[in-house]
Amino acid sequence: MSDVAQVGGSAPEPTGAGTRAAGQDAAWLTQGERGALLGMRIVFWMATALGRGPARQFMRLIALWYYAFDARARGASRSFLQRVLGRPVRAGEVYRHILRFARVTLDRVFLLLGTRDFAVNRTGHHYLERLTRERRGAVLLGAHLGSFEAMRAGARSESLPLNIVGHFENARMINALLSQLNPQASARVVHVGQDPVGFAMQVSDRVARGELVAILADRVSLNDKQLSVPFMGEPAAFPTGPFLLAALLKCPVYLVFGLYFEPNRYELFCEPFAERIELPRKQRQEALHGVVRRYAERLEHYARMAPDNWFNFYDFWKPGAS
Repeated sequence: MSDVAQVGGSAPEPTGAGTRAAGQDAAWLTQGERGALLGMRIVFWMATALGRGPARQFMRLIALWYYAFDARARGASRSFLQRVLGRPVRAGEVYRHILRFARVTLDRVFLLLGTRDFAVNRTGHHYLERLTRERRGAVLLGAHLGSFEAMRAGARSESLPLNIVGHFENARMINALLSQLNPQASARVVHVGQDPVGFAMQVSDRVARGELVAILADRVSLNDKQLSVPFMGEPAAFPTGPFLLAALLKCPVYLVFGLYFEPNRYELFCEPFAERIELPRKQRQEALHGVVRRYAERLEHYARMAPDNWFNFYDFWKPGAS
């Protein structure tokens, strides 16, 4: 699957930075889409022709299929939920976790179509309004927690200049179909791709124009540098790229998360992270470690608010990661 109280005991201290092995640690990026394009088109047809209610019921079957046949997703869900809940996890909880992912993914269709059947509550939204009013560019750091599409839909409705940055190699078909539903949304997407210089120039230009650039900062991609910091009581690897980019842009940085709660409620959160990320040359590694660790702490806070919104269905804690 692709792409939402402290744990007892002390967390080991981080071990520094390194580069992940391309064939192992970035498996989420190279993992192909499951299912055929025809199957996805059927789901989108059901969503647009029959409405959200019937399509949500169909997602029960999709989630059951993944629960039965995707041992990796099942094991990743169980591993995460056990860390959060501090107890053995029941089979039904794992299934509902996978179902939550399927339904939030389905909601992307309705959010792109501008459906108003959702209750959306915003906390800290005034920060984004002020940035837009003052035409100040900023970096928004999120995660594969809940729905980023809900925030993007809200940005469109309020004319906030929000751009989405990411790797889309493992979701070409689904993103192509979603782009058909709302072609304007595609103009606000920045692909990381294989040209780091061109990518950095694109992001810099948009921030200079006073636009918002959103990056999911929880997954390490191919050839990324990483830092291991405490997360849910154990060290986990986080990419340093989003934080280094934010430091290079010398702009304000905010954290943003969109949590989903049944049956139709999205809670959108925005909070200040840094007016600027400063990485002094002599203490660069130490300062970078502090920034990544603080991000992981806030991510853990929001993940504990809605554990079944965690949508990293792979082994997030790599033994001996460095």
